[in-house]
Amino acid sequence: MSEPTPSRRHAGPSVLSEPLVNELVEARLVGVLSTYDSAGFIHSVPMWYARIEGAVILGTSSQSRKLRNLERDPRATLVLHDSRPGYEVCGASITGTIALVHERYLASEALADPTVRGFLASDDVVLRLEPTSALTWDERGSDAAHVVRERGWALPLVSTDPRF
Repeated sequence: MSEPTPSRRHAGPSVLSEPLVNELVEARLVGVLSTYDSAGFIHSVPMWYARIEGAVILGTSSQSRKLRNLERDPRATLVLHDSRPGYEVCGASITGTIALVHERYLASEALADPTVRGFLASDDVVLRLEPTSALTWDERGSDAAHVVRERGWALPLVSTDPRF
């Protein structure tokens, strides 16, 4: 019987250079950012992200709950995963601290325009996640994944219909 591939822990400043973490950060995926709310519960939200130098950046609103959470406690976790049918799954849970990089990234005159101001209300803050560790998992090369792939046993993922 084939056992699941053990998760791997990575720590230190080179977390983003670990091959699977690098692969997932460079992919066009949506990550899930988790912060601690004022009652100590986990608040998780899907977010777009990008790598800049040795960090992951995320855009958000200055009015968001996640920003209020991070102002109280800068610890956060970003989960990135690539799930496919069968055992074609891999992912990384990246932990670290988040700093507010800057609030506005346009000239101050742009804020006078109501169209620009309305758009920026939802994405006017940049967060910088400085990774300290990551936990990765990767079943793509497992014996079970090979058997399921060879025999065509993976059921297709079913996407949801677009909402208009």
